[in-house]
Amino acid sequence: MADQSFELDVFRDLLEEAQLVGQLGKTQKTFISAYEAFRVGDRKGFQAVLKRLGLLTRCHLVCEWIRIKECVFVCLQLCGPPKPVTRAPDPRLLAEAIVRITSNEKALRQLVQAIEKPDKAAYQRLVKQYKLEPICHFFCHWVCYVRYQLMCRWVCDPVIVERPDLAAELQAAGNAMRAMLERKQVFDALASASLDGDAAKLGSIVQDAELAIFCRWICSFWCSWRCVLVCLTICREFPLPAIENPLTEAYAFAVEVGKLAGEPAQLEALSAAVGAGDAKAFAAQIDQLKLQRYCVQLCHWLCFVRCRRFCFLWCPPIYNHPWFTHVGDFNIDTDIDPGTGLTNKAVIGHGGTAHGGPGYGFFGNLVLRGFCPKTHPTTGEPMAYRFRYDQGGGPKPMTGVGVVSDVRVGYRYILWMGFLRKQDLWVSANPPPPPPPGPFPPPHYLVPDPQGWVYVDPDAQDDGFDGDLMGFRSDVVFPGGDATPAGLTAGSAVSAGQRKNGIDTAIHFQATRVGTIGAVNGGASPDFHNDLSKIHIDNWNEVSLLELQEFINPGATPCTPLTNDLHVLYTTDHELMADWFIDMVTSATVVPAPTFPSGAGPRGGAGSDFHDISTWPNCSYLIRLHTRRSLTDGLDDDTDKWIFRTFCVGRRNGR
Repeated sequence: MADQSFELDVFRDLLEEAQLVGQLGKTQKTFISAYEAFRVGDRKGFQAVLKRLGLLTRCHLVCEWIRIKECVFVCLQLCGPPKPVTRAPDPRLLAEAIVRITSNEKALRQLVQAIEKPDKAAYQRLVKQYKLEPICHFFCHWVCYVRYQLMCRWVCDPVIVERPDLAAELQAAGNAMRAMLERKQVFDALASASLDGDAAKLGSIVQDAELAIFCRWICSFWCSWRCVLVCLTICREFPLPAIENPLTEAYAFAVEVGKLAGEPAQLEALSAAVGAGDAKAFAAQIDQLKLQRYCVQLCHWLCFVRCRRFCFLWCPPIYNHPWFTHVGDFNIDTDIDPGTGLTNKAVIGHGGTAHGGPGYGFFGNLVLRGFCPKTHPTTGEPMAYRFRYDQGGGPKPMTGVGVVSDVRVGYRYILWMGFLRKQDLWVSANPPPPPPPGPFPPPHYLVPDPQGWVYVDPDAQDDGFDGDLMGFRSDVVFPGGDATPAGLTAGSAVSAGQRKNGIDTAIHFQATRVGTIGAVNGGASPDFHNDLSKIHIDNWNEVSLLELQEFINPGATPCTPLTNDLHVLYTTDHELMADWFIDMVTSATVVPAPTFPSGAGPRGGAGSDFHDISTWPNCSYLIRLHTRRSLTDGLDDDTDKWIFRTFCVGRRNGR
């Protein structure tokens, strides 16, 4: 961590925290009130103390100092005095232990309870069960680091309305560790870069390994590991004295930290020594300042503040991460079953009502949604994105007329006829010709290139395109149409060999720097990607046949009045039939009211439905066959459709 701009930023952070802690520590009573409120997660009490001191706007910085200090207390209580490190343990042992414990619901629950109490006996049982003795302090500080990050969010962030769930956060962190461990060479490279303090290299490794989504947990792991290792190493000459009253000791340390705000040169030198792991230089400084008894906690404070700045460099803001997120209203991760490609639930749509599930396939024009920033989150280079579909024969880009439909992706401001005007931005494969000049600019169209790439307009509002990214003509790419077998007549079932079914396809999203597009086209990995592994698309119409037997008897016509018998012949079929039914419309009153066949679910039905109409009033009648498929385009569902036959009961006058 020898970068001068980094060191300057860290020094400013440390100086500000030292000044804030000095203000908090002006009176012991005030300090202890804030510390005790933090310990029990009393956000109102904690904020009340800071508000009286005028420190509420700096809540996170004050909380960070307390949480780092508190972790030293907690881990001393759970693990006992740390032993000097002569040889660094393998960090893989820690990562593997995290995965094992966080993936075991019972062990995870025991860990949370042991840390939150804290309960030394319960914690030591886990240590023995999972053979954590050589890394007890490493594991404890990692858990403590995760826990108190959540605690600071809770006591400081007004938008959080529910107390964070430590078990859920530990599980998420465990998943990140699992992903990192599965890439052995990546893990080793991260270990090396972490010890070197090379943020740029670490960020590159995470990006190349497609672990960016886990970056904050990965960085927390390596920072926690490095800080415990460094502090145990450079403080080996200063054994930690017994602490009889933690709150009194914490206050005394706060007073000393406050004094460091007036010793900027020494504070800067202490930080540099921790960053370099220079035990000799660190010892010389704390001897001069007479801070020997505070060696471990001082080192932890310096190191974890450096970590905060380091992770900021290492991990780009997650809100600028490109994503493919939805097909219409349906989240690709939570609303579409990966095994079937069908929806697994109904979701609230643009009309405010639930639609599209469960068990619905997709059809028609699909709107693919997500986010792509204008520039790369880390390098600042221009970005582009594309979608590809893959039915099993290899991915094909979504590009060209007949594949891409128009979607509005944003807007930009341009100077138009001397005025600043808003101009809509659309992705289109077939832009219309420009209209005649007018007072307002026509839409600007972005046409995907032959490989499907859409270049994010650098003048677009906000940070990029957020929402609709691409329109996909699934009905053209995977056509359906009339599914009625040739020669099939109403009343006859559709045989298994005659049935039409939809297809399964994957949809791949890629986003990358514009300068890397050529390499990605050649097979290199893009900077970002995620996939919808399976979506079931069915653009076949349902089979819907309706006839009256009396009209097709020899010599009969549709105009022949009926007197005694009515045979309704019907056939329906679709692999995702939602429901079908037959009903009758008439001005007559028929007693008793007739009932007609109906059904729900695949595949429909077929048959002949007989009615004795000898007592029905002379009148005209309309028989309808309704069908509706379990299909959605993501925004709107398939609607009820019906076909009909009319007939009359009785004779013409005079006949």
